[in-house]
Amino acid sequence: MTSYVNPFTNQTVSPSQVGYESLSITADTTLEWPVNGNTSDIVANIIDVTASTNGLALIFPSAEQVSVGQAVLIRNTSASNINVIIKNASGGTIVSAAPSIAYYIYLTSNATTAGTWTTITFGAGTSAANASDLAGYGLVAIGATLNQQYLVQQYYSSTALTSTARAQMNVWLSGVGTFTLPSAATVGANWFTIFKNDGTGILTLTPVGADTIDGNASQQLQLTESLVLVSSGSTWYTYAYGRSNTFAYTLLALAVTGGTYTLTSPQAANTIQIYTGALTSNQLIVVPSTVQLYTVTNNTTGAYTLTVKTAVFGGTTVTIPQGDSLVLICDGTNVYNAASGSSSSLTSLTLGNGSLSVPSLKFSGDLNSGLYLPAAGQVGFVLSNLQRGYYNATGLTIAGTGVFSSGIQGGGF
Repeated sequence: MTSYVNPFTNQTVSPSQVGYESLSITADTTLEWPVNGNTSDIVANIIDVTASTNGLALIFPSAEQVSVGQAVLIRNTSASNINVIIKNASGGTIVSAAPSIAYYIYLTSNATTAGTWTTITFGAGTSAANASDLAGYGLVAIGATLNQQYLVQQYYSSTALTSTARAQMNVWLSGVGTFTLPSAATVGANWFTIFKNDGTGILTLTPVGADTIDGNASQQLQLTESLVLVSSGSTWYTYAYGRSNTFAYTLLALAVTGGTYTLTSPQAANTIQIYTGALTSNQLIVVPSTVQLYTVTNNTTGAYTLTVKTAVFGGTTVTIPQGDSLVLICDGTNVYNAASGSSSSLTSLTLGNGSLSVPSLKFSGDLNSGLYLPAAGQVGFVLSNLQRGYYNATGLTIAGTGVFSSGIQGGGF
């Protein structure tokens, strides 16, 4: 290793050093040691460098021309998004100097042209220099500070959102549509996004996999409605739900299999409720003990009942036959069929055609027996889902054997 020493003191001699240099570079720039009359682009004790574009290089001269221990302090005074690459004489990177960061660089070996350089980072002058680099989703750099922001993104077609929708305002501007949420586990706990329906149709928010929204399989937003969705890391929760004053009714679609299911408050807030699924036992739906109006449709299958009640002991209940829809009133204790208080006389009543499995006219005590329309001009009798007879224009036809008794009230055969 070559060293340059004073013949009188035997101490290492450094080239005559300039105390300070301010450089503005628009291209890769090679420095010179301040010897032989060099007066520009020299290696000073302290250098402030300002680059016009990101990634420009400041290149040291040959390390073989100076002694080990040669040192310089370089500070990048460029704009907040511009790095300056400090390189050795062979083009190798010594350090990538970030904006407003100072680096103390000294030579530990001058055996080659490139030399061996060591760096010590002195730090930033202020936090403002890297604010834009720190700004992630939901943050924006304004001057020297990080500030909260909601990026407004408009949609006109159904979309599957990704993790990049964090802190984003997703505005729907079309007809009926669907937003598919990312996996709650994938985006992690505390991830959130915002929805606003400014379109002309219902907007449905659909989770993936086993995720739910407040325990529901999906969430609908009526026109002008909005909410914030937050991930727990395994499911979704809502807050700040802005309900529509014009379109006040929302839908709960819930698949059940039997047993007792207690509605959560967000579920019970849906006036229209449709229950589906194959029942393996009688199904009890427990609504909150508060005043509410419900329209309930029983679209379940299986030879079991679906009953709506409150948790109050002794309260009245309502059983909804399969395939039927009823308007129910809850007074906080009891659940009533809203039609039970209506007039008992009807001018006319039109029923669906029905079938052997679901008669048009049936009874709460036996949903498998009643009347149905087997064909035009016929009225059929159903007993235990089997046709036992029918009326047509020619008279009464009985299937199987019959027992006739004159003792039946109202006449006999």
